[in-house]
Amino acid sequence: YLVKVEELEHEVQVHERCGKEVEYSVMKQWFIDIMNYKKDFLKIGEEINWYPKHMQARYNEWVENIMWDWCISRQRYFGVAFPVWYCKDCGEVILADREQLPVNPLVDKPNITKCPKCGCDASKLQQDPDVLDTWFSSWLWPFSTLGWPEKTPDLDRFYPTTALVTGFDIIFFWVARMIMAGLEFTGKAPFHDIYMHGLVRDKQGRKMSKSLGHGIDPLEVIEEFGSDAVKYTLSYMCAGGQDVLIDKDSFKLGSRFANKIWNASRYLLGNLEGRNLVPVKKSDLTELDKWIYGRLDNAVRSVRSALESYRYNDGASALYEFFWTEFCDWYVEATKLSFWNGDDAEKDRAASVLLNLLEESLRLLHPYLPFVTEEIYQKLPLAELVASRKAAGEESICSCDYTGMLIAGPYPEIDDSRVDTKVADRFEALQELIRSVRALRAECGIGPEVKLNVALVITKGSSAEVCKEKTDIIKLLAGIGEIDFVDTKVDGAIGTVGNGFEAFIKIDGSVNVEQLKTRFTKELTTEKAFIAKVDAKLAGKFAQNAPKEVVEAEKEKRANAARRVEKLESYLQNL
Repeated sequence: YLVKVEELEHEVQVHERCGKEVEYSVMKQWFIDIMNYKKDFLKIGEEINWYPKHMQARYNEWVENIMWDWCISRQRYFGVAFPVWYCKDCGEVILADREQLPVNPLVDKPNITKCPKCGCDASKLQQDPDVLDTWFSSWLWPFSTLGWPEKTPDLDRFYPTTALVTGFDIIFFWVARMIMAGLEFTGKAPFHDIYMHGLVRDKQGRKMSKSLGHGIDPLEVIEEFGSDAVKYTLSYMCAGGQDVLIDKDSFKLGSRFANKIWNASRYLLGNLEGRNLVPVKKSDLTELDKWIYGRLDNAVRSVRSALESYRYNDGASALYEFFWTEFCDWYVEATKLSFWNGDDAEKDRAASVLLNLLEESLRLLHPYLPFVTEEIYQKLPLAELVASRKAAGEESICSCDYTGMLIAGPYPEIDDSRVDTKVADRFEALQELIRSVRALRAECGIGPEVKLNVALVITKGSSAEVCKEKTDIIKLLAGIGEIDFVDTKVDGAIGTVGNGFEAFIKIDGSVNVEQLKTRFTKELTTEKAFIAKVDAKLAGKFAQNAPKEVVEAEKEKRANAARRVEKLESYLQNL
């Protein structure tokens, strides 16, 4: 019996376009029983290599705790119709087999002539009005595209497929469904590897949306920056499973790198004018050459490892570090000494080594920047280069004899013979000194056009002793006029300390002393004011109420400022 009637306020959904109230209706749906196969789905998931690894944990969590029987009915106008008919007379449910289904559902009719139960003709049969869930159609993709259910040569050769690359947001909608279908219909996992990448979002972390008007048209970006810039930028920013936050300015990264490759290649090819390509053996390499070949081998190792494990951002970073920093900023700059001071034989040798390095570097860069590298590669004198390599014999610095299109060329191989740890240690010490002098120059506000006079104290037996042998390179790369090797600290100079050395900028005619004093005094005043401000902050309620990590961050800022004050005071004292 009725106890009472009570009116309740509740939310009623409204259609976004027409504004009418949305009423839910209960109707029959088709389901697939998958709840009883959890153990099988977990087991087959273990056979797949997941990248990144934590995506497997998400898959397992869904199978164990979230997965339910799958409703595959959809009430839409368009889609794959259910192969089910109902008899209007007796209510029999008729599931059509493969031979009864029409080849073209838009034109042909099903080959069902009568009801198998009551015998009425096809005019009394009505097809189920629902369509199949989109993911139900696409879960068959790994093998249905290869001729399944027939045993075709393509199915034998290409199934299971090597890898699936897709976004993490459809790991349950599609990836898990394909794994289920693979288990059910073939008994195998459909893929060896699954790489789950993040989503491309705007700088605020929102999905690209036409309605919000903040989407980025790839064709417009390609028109503005180039397709290589787009591809490289996305690869550089695509950390496994993490979203990529971009705007149009983000693609300047790839554009600058592509321009760097182009300009560096143009400079190197320009050096070939008037030069002869000569056979270069490993024994002909200078210490500088051995260092860059060691760095090239390190880049090959890093990029190969990154590509094989789907860490595309690590590969992009390794390429950037090698080509821009190590090859262009250090090696190419240092080889200018050979072209300035060397005889014709040395210039030919240096040009030949540079061309060999450029050719191999382009093959290494090609997967990330295919168009610009292909264009440059076709401008190389490949036939002459291969001939010189063959003339060098087994001791050639590179054995590649490929002269075709770069897209089909062999990818650089790891070569342990190129690794020389002693040379690497010596050049690392040289780099540390040059970086220290550059940093000291910047700290003093001295422009790169000023040739500094420097005094060096080198610890006996240290790796920094290489600096005594490489003064020409130090002068060139650090912008130094004269270098004096001394035993003790120089009075009236500003210094810096490194591993096995002390470097001092002499305060002489090359440096404006009064300008330096003014600069350091101003910075000292600023740093002391900052310390006083932080001290007052830490002495008040901030230190009691703020989170511990925030307080520690403020203390670290104060410590850095205090170290800066100590350094500035020593500079002023020396001046």
